[in-house]
Amino acid sequence: MILAAGHILADIRVRVDEISSSDQFNEVRELSYGVGGSAANVSIGVRRLGGCCMLLGKIGMDEFGRMAVDEILREKVPLDEVRVDLVKRTGYTIIIINRHGEVFMFGRKEAAEALAPEDVANISLQEYQAVHIASLRVDTAAKIASSARGAGIFVTFDPGRLLINKGIGHIKPVLEHVDLLSLNGKEARTLTGHEDPELAASSLIKQGARSVVVKLGERGVYFSDGKSGKLVPAFKVEAIDTTGAGDAFASGMIMALGDGEGLAEAIRFANAVAALKVTRLGSHETPTKREVEDFLAKN
Repeated sequence: MILAAGHILADIRVRVDEISSSDQFNEVRELSYGVGGSAANVSIGVRRLGGCCMLLGKIGMDEFGRMAVDEILREKVPLDEVRVDLVKRTGYTIIIINRHGEVFMFGRKEAAEALAPEDVANISLQEYQAVHIASLRVDTAAKIASSARGAGIFVTFDPGRLLINKGIGHIKPVLEHVDLLSLNGKEARTLTGHEDPELAASSLIKQGARSVVVKLGERGVYFSDGKSGKLVPAFKVEAIDTTGAGDAFASGMIMALGDGEGLAEAIRFANAVAALKVTRLGSHETPTKREVEDFLAKN
């Protein structure tokens, strides 16, 4: 059993040909709604890959919250640890995708950011093999990571752009309890000032992370445990929606590590999961394990 802790949001996805200048009409080619947020995406991804994942997060008592709950239940993700905020509304993201595959996002976190340390103080972590923390406020993330580390549970952390933009000092209380830190290349550069992923990973390990994964898009994924590092190549596909690709990657990596794979092989599996996801519209359109295995057999 895996615990995914972080944001549960509503995604409003809009596909257009172009986004023109102000005061111009842009015709919508496709409009869809669904649950989003990194923790929700990862929990669904793990389920589709054949695992079991408990979701920990907070929603509001509103139409977006009900939509999120309905979709999460359809994916057979248990909701025992989902909290309901009686004041704040469910957070949301408006995702606009043009015909070139460029993504523009707008939103508010609302109830998702109201998950406080006291909300997670009494959670029992003994049943979990791994805890994945994604885009969650630092005080709550540090509380969960510290408790998990104290229980000997493997901890992965994907801070997300909002936390990253606050600097290394802001997330350091979490890093001290993290087994694997996952970032993209831009985030690694923002935190460390290093363009080179090897130098960025080395710097982050010195700050407390035990190992670091840097996602480099079409180049692949670089990882380091402080002793050695390696670049695992990406798979070439025709992408139509890159939102949620990092969450799909996290789902695949966690599942592969749980199956006993080494980090390099786990990343290759995760790369395949992410590659298949970006060929589909929707932030949590993670493939099944069988689809990933078939894809790897051909690549």
